[in-house]
Amino acid sequence: MGRRIERAEQVRLRVQMLLGICGAKGVLPLEHKPAHSVGDLLLQHLDDLEQEADDKGGVQAVLRTHFARMFKVAPPDDLFAGGNHAA
Repeated sequence: MGRRIERAEQVRLRVQMLLGICGAKGVLPLEHKPAHSVGDLLLQHLDDLEQEADDKGGVQAVLRTHFARMFKVAPPDDLFAGGNHAA
């Protein structure tokens, strides 16, 4: 159970960082279509987000850079590692 809660916190942190990056880069327009979920928001801006990731060397590179800038410390090596994490 504790591992599931830890995983949920990691996902929550990643979503918050993604939304923060979108806002900081101006990806989120001032006038926007209603988004009823984070998934809707992601789909509305997927092309811009993919371009940003391509420019920076991948999604993990974008997240690591943003984390380091926000928290003034390098993220743990496994924080943005892909793959399945069994509970």
